[in-house]
Formats: sequence, structure tokens, C-alpha cells
Amino acid sequence: MLKKKVITIFKLWLNGIFYIGIRYPRDVEKNAIVKQMHAKYSKTHSCWYVDYTSDAYTLLKQHFKEIIIDSTPPFIESLPAVTGIQGRDLSPIANSTHQLSAEPALDTDHKTMNTSFAHSAKLQLLKNVGKYWVFKMNYHAKISKQLLAIKGVYWNSNYKVYMVFRHPDVKRKVEAVLQTNSFFGSDYYQAETNLKGEELTVRPHAEDNNWMEVFVPKKVVAHEAIKRLASARYSKIKDCYLLPAAPAIFEGIQLLIDSLELTLINQLPPSYLHAQKLPNRKSLDLTRTKQHLFEHIPEKGVPWISNMVDYLLALNYSTNTLRTYTTAWAQFLRHFDFQDPETISQKEMISYLGSLMEKGLSSASGHTLINSIKFYYVQVLGKNSFDLRLPRPKSEKKLPTVLTIDECKRIFDVIVNPKHKLLLLLGYGAGLRVSEMVNLQWKDILFDEHKIHVKNAKGKKDRMVMLPFSLVESLKFFRQMYPKHTYVFDGQYAHEPYSTRSAQEVMRKAILRSGLQKKATVHTLRHSFATHLLESGTDIRYIQEFLGHASIKTTTLYTHITKSAVNHIQSPLDRWHNNLNQDLLPEP
Repeated sequence: MLKKKVITIFKLWLNGIFYIGIRYPRDVEKNAIVKQMHAKYSKTHSCWYVDYTSDAYTLLKQHFKEIIIDSTPPFIESLPAVTGIQGRDLSPIANSTHQLSAEPALDTDHKTMNTSFAHSAKLQLLKNVGKYWVFKMNYHAKISKQLLAIKGVYWNSNYKVYMVFRHPDVKRKVEAVLQTNSFFGSDYYQAETNLKGEELTVRPHAEDNNWMEVFVPKKVVAHEAIKRLASARYSKIKDCYLLPAAPAIFEGIQLLIDSLELTLINQLPPSYLHAQKLPNRKSLDLTRTKQHLFEHIPEKGVPWISNMVDYLLALNYSTNTLRTYTTAWAQFLRHFDFQDPETISQKEMISYLGSLMEKGLSSASGHTLINSIKFYYVQVLGKNSFDLRLPRPKSEKKLPTVLTIDECKRIFDVIVNPKHKLLLLLGYGAGLRVSEMVNLQWKDILFDEHKIHVKNAKGKKDRMVMLPFSLVESLKFFRQMYPKHTYVFDGQYAHEPYSTRSAQEVMRKAILRSGLQKKATVHTLRHSFATHLLESGTDIRYIQEFLGHASIKTTTLYTHITKSAVNHIQSPLDRWHNNLNQDLLPEP
């Protein structure tokens, strides 16, 4: 049994059918349980759901120690009249199991909505985000379709809200659909271009004097401008931007003030600014990762997580390793309610790992979890003589997805944006990882030698890879267009690299437009690069060097998926019995 197996269930109306909705804080173990019950996830309602039956309810009670029942009636859009009755509904989920098995009875007390749509849909206007009004409401299929048909209205799937461009025409159309007046204010986007006289305040950051707090006017133009300064990040707690307390950054703020005609309120003490406070990109990544890791850790678990983070940082491990190990360690401690790790027995550890494997945890995730546990006990606590003797889950022998040359061409042909096309072409042509693609700088491309110097790659290793001859002219032309760029593929803000998420999104959209049925990612291009080289007769040791594999065993994986060799292998049955089909087929 899991500890604290608590969930909340409620009656969910979805696509004209009632379901049992299931909600709980994000939990990998609970996800595995509800998946075994064939539950589905609704992005619209941010919950899992199963059939509205007594069997489903019984299964929930068997798997979860405590169930909280939310009896709030669900929002239901108007239904057509049925045999003279205005509508029908099921009663809310109750503690009784009989209710779930009972046939839905007609509710004679049910009435059609005679109140306004704004009231029934529970319209709620939220804080503006940039140039958009933001609001949320109960789901209504017909109204949602009408809203999204209006130019300037967008659905944000992450936060489950509608975003409306702050313009008078858009406001009028949206309010007509919502059947309400004056729902939005008159704070239109066009009214924010004049910032003359507005104040920008700079203060010291009490928690860390390497940073300074920048408070900007509540205008989109000001926010967009400050975000373009290097290393700027927003603090929700303080409702301001945090920037490195370096003279170069402060000069950038002053230039920004002059261009927008803002008034500077400088509250920094003398000598607060210093050049050494300007962090490098690695420092920024580590700071952001560390901040993210502690967001969902309760206070009693902070010491054990801090020990892990501090030791990983001291050993100069990469950001990815810091994130992976600490996340796995936090998952382990969460199961034991963040108790002191030294009080957890080896038997409890094995039981926990076994339960995860039973729920379908992959062997790769299992190895990561074991590695993080052993790292903490052996490295952090210094228990060198302590042998955990944890069982290693058997690894699945999975072959990577590989695209044919024709499939690669189909993907590249549907990409219109030159930057996006060059990004994927270079990744395929040089066999680069997605992180290597986006972090590539112009100084790393050796045009005269037709090589690319990949620096600080996986395992903190450098290597030389080929620069495809077919891309040289395109790269030179691209560099002439953006001569001041540091990175080959600059990101949204100046002197920042393109994000890996954006690169993956480019690939995802290209796959959709190409019509390919294979599930491919940017890394699939790297697999395809290696496979195509091997098929053309390239020595596998050269391919190992190009890919940066520490062991030849990793590279030999591609020998199992090369088509040229496999297609020429004949079954022994075919060699000695060529007329087998004639023997098996009936005589005419």
C-alpha cells in the first residue's frame, strides 16, 4: 500500500457523458495506478477520468486508502428536451456504491438555465498578461468554438485560460459571444505606447547581492524591453525582474530608460555593482535548475535535497545530471514522507523499487533511481562500506527509430522557415544532439577545415565532427544576415541560444506536415545520420568518434538496424526449399 493514497473524485460531464473525475497532486505512482484502470486524461479539465460505473468506483476504493468526494454539481451545457422533460442529470457522487450502479433517474427538479450565461459559466477575469486580457470559464463546447473563431482569441492549454487581444473590436465580438457587457476594461494595448514620466526602480536584492531587483511600469512595452536584457528573469514572489548586479547590465538598463523616456529611481547603495557579479550561462542554468528543484519540496525535506544538490554542484556535474539525480532522489524521499534517509531500511528500499517496477516503471528510470539512491548513501553520507545490494532492473533491448533518406528529405522539404530548416539540416548532416545544435557558436564552425568543434558536450567532452559541404554557403549567407549574433541559432533574446524545446517543436510540426507515421524527434535525425553512414560503408570506429560515444558497444547498436546488410541476408529455409509455396498451395 502506498502512503497517503488520497485522491479527490467528482462527477465530470465530458462530451455529453458523465464520468468519474479523479484529481490529486502530481504523483508518478498514482499516475501508474489510474493508467492500469484504463483511465484517460482530460487536458481541458486537468484531471483523470474513468467510466461512471460501480465497478470503476469499487476499483478506486481498492487502490486508494482515502477518497475525498467533491459533490459540487458539474457544469452542463443545455441539452435537448427528452420525452417532454426539460433535461436530465445524474445525482452527485455520494459515499454509497449503489448510486454508481443505479440507472440515471429523471430529475424532475431540474430546470433549464434561466440565468445569464456569464453567471452559469462562472466567468472570471484574471490579471492581464502582456497585450492580452485573460479569463476562464466552465467548459462549453459551442461557446468555446465561437470564441476561438474570433481573430485575437487564443486558448492557453497550460493554464486552461482564454487570452484575448486588448483591442476594441475583439472586445466587442467576445463580449457578444459571452452574452455580457463591460466584462473587459478599456485598458487597450494601443494606449501603452507612451511611457514618458513612468518610473523604473532598481533596488538591491536582499537574498543575494549578486542580483538587483528591477521594478518596471505595468506596461507591455516596458516588460518586453526588460526581458531582452541578458540574464533577466522574473520573480513572482517579488513581482519584479532580477538581473545580475553588474555595470554592463546597469548600462543596458540606462539605455532602455533613455529609449522609452522612463524616469530612473536608483536605490542601489554605492559599490553594489561589480563586474564579477555577471554570471556565465552555466551559472545561470544551474541557478534556475536549483530554484526549480526546490519549488515543490516541503520544508522538512529541504535538508536532504540540499545535501544532494550541494554535493553534485561540488563535483561539477552537469545541469542535466543535477536535475535527473535530484528529481529521482526527491521522488524516493516523497514516498517515505521525507523522513531521515538514514532511518530507511534496505528492505523498504527494495520493496519501493519493486512496487514501481510492478506499475510499469521503465528500466532506464529504475537505473536512474538506484544510481541516485546509491550516490546519496555512498557519496553524500560517505558510507563506503555500506552495500545497498539493490536489484538492478533488466534493461529493455529497444532499437531506436530511424528515418530513411527519403523520409528525411520529406521532413526538410516541408519546412519553410530558413532558420528552422538549417537547424535540422545541420543536426542531421553532422549527427549532433539537440543541445549541441542550439549551443553552437559561430566561432565553433571551422569553415576552412570543414569541421565543427563541439564543445562541452555530453560527459563534458569536446569533439570534432564534419561540416557538410552542402551547408557551407547557406551558413555563410546566414552569418552575413546576422553578423552580431554569438550563437548560430539565436534565441528569443539577444545573446541567448535557441531553446531545445523550440527545436523539438520545429521537428514535431515538420513531422506532422510531412505526413509521416513514425514517432520521430530531433534525436531521431542523429540516429538516422549514424545508420546512413554505416549503410554507406563508413567504418564504425569513425562513426563512434563522430557521435562522441565513449564505448564502441553503444555505436554497434546501429548494426542491428542497417537495411543494406539485412536486405541481402537470405533465410536458410529459402536456400534449400525454393518451391515451398508450390508444395503448400492447393493444386488447381
